[in-house]
Amino acid sequence: MVRLHAAAVIAFLGLLIAASPLAQAQTADSGPGLIRAYCAGCHRETTPDHFERISTIRKTPEGWMMTLFRMSHVHGSRPPEEHYSVILRYLSDVQGLAPSEAAPARFALERRPNVPDLQLEDDLQPMCARCHTAARVVLQRRDAGEWLKLVHFHAGQFPTIEYHASARDRFWWQKATTELPVKLGSQYPFDTDAWRAWQTRPRSDLAGEWLVTGHTPGRGAYQGTARISQGDGSDYVARYSLVYADGKQVEGSSKAFLYTGYEWRGSGQLGDGEVREVYAVSEDGASIKGRWFLADHNEVGGDWLAVRAGSAARILAISPAALRVGTTQTVTIFGTGLDGRVGFGPGTRVKVQERGANTLIAQVSVDADAAPGYRTVTAGRASSADALAIYDRIDRVAVEPGYGIARVGGGKIAPVSAQFEVVGYLDMPATANRAAGTIRLGVLPASWSIEPFDAQAAAAQDVRFAGSIDQSGRFMPAEAGPNPQRKYSGNNVGNLSVVARVKDGEREVQGKSHLIVTVQRWNTPPIY
Repeated sequence: MVRLHAAAVIAFLGLLIAASPLAQAQTADSGPGLIRAYCAGCHRETTPDHFERISTIRKTPEGWMMTLFRMSHVHGSRPPEEHYSVILRYLSDVQGLAPSEAAPARFALERRPNVPDLQLEDDLQPMCARCHTAARVVLQRRDAGEWLKLVHFHAGQFPTIEYHASARDRFWWQKATTELPVKLGSQYPFDTDAWRAWQTRPRSDLAGEWLVTGHTPGRGAYQGTARISQGDGSDYVARYSLVYADGKQVEGSSKAFLYTGYEWRGSGQLGDGEVREVYAVSEDGASIKGRWFLADHNEVGGDWLAVRAGSAARILAISPAALRVGTTQTVTIFGTGLDGRVGFGPGTRVKVQERGANTLIAQVSVDADAAPGYRTVTAGRASSADALAIYDRIDRVAVEPGYGIARVGGGKIAPVSAQFEVVGYLDMPATANRAAGTIRLGVLPASWSIEPFDAQAAAAQDVRFAGSIDQSGRFMPAEAGPNPQRKYSGNNVGNLSVVARVKDGEREVQGKSHLIVTVQRWNTPPIY
């Protein structure tokens, strides 16, 4: 069984109401057999393998995990772990989401920090997303009747829901039981063309060699290879060999289950860190994309893209992403089919220094009078439009994320840090032949500091008490209070500005982000 998060619960299924369910399960260990054994005491089997309130809902693996945990936590069932794994697999495979259905809310599955939530239409946002993310709504499918039953469940499980978060600004109950289920059933229905098409699509075999590229905020870009093979006790075993832009090599491995034919959920080791992997396999099985993160700090992680080795010629990554006019720099191209002529566009001169199976290293000189803008990079049969920026100055920088949240830690609850990066931009004025535009220069080195966001934060000495930021851009919050050194022995929360200063020749360009340092989160479900 894959444990997706450090704080993730070991979820179990069902109600032990049916007579001798364990004995039944031992002789019927398929998905329907186990559901019949552990669930049918309450979820009536109306037709073969069709169970009330189970067979009329579709969810992601994390969604089913939350349901199974609630069955355990509220109703006290404890089937063996191997049975739980079969049930989770069965429900995710038979009643999951198609790739296109899950795509808009994948950031929630990947636990990406400080990503703005989805915005639902009309009243759906305040009605559904005041207590949890809108992404949790989007990552499930029901017809209008089942959505109505979910409303009734909320009212029964959380009796004060109508009064939460100023919900009395509207006729909450009336809307929730009339308009809301109809809208949800129309926008997120149980039966869709996408799901029917996905159910009949052949599943890809992921075994083989893969090329990997990605970016770890605060650490930089990396590239390398992955060897994926059939697993023993899991669907797949993967072994990784990666190298960061600064030359540091990282080895790793993981075991993974593939739910719904494309939902990769892995658990393993990457360098010195224990990691979890939430990836999605493309519908054609040619790429695997997502995010890995540390098991004990899921806000710390990196983007991941893997493509099959030996696939069509393709440039996957170029580092660095921008070159200044009048300079010569070492540039690394990573991809497939890089065995021919290399070009970086007008105003550049290239000297190839090294060629590998999938890596090309070149010295690139940019003329002092080269026109700023994007360039198409070519290497053999591979090319990438707008893959590299040429610039003569940094007009401005933006700190990402523009709004971040960190959480104090203490006791059994680990702090939640916040990672920042600074991205440079060149503003291109309009000309007779070109509209005005913006050239993104990629992540830049910077010096980091924190300041009080406003006068109130200055008076409360938030900079002193809320935490500190290192020169990689990672803010680490202080321990949880109460703190007797603060007014009223307050907690070590704060309202801060994160400041990045970037050198541009003799100039210094500055950017800011807003950071809220707040209290601990005590309940961390797989989908917020």
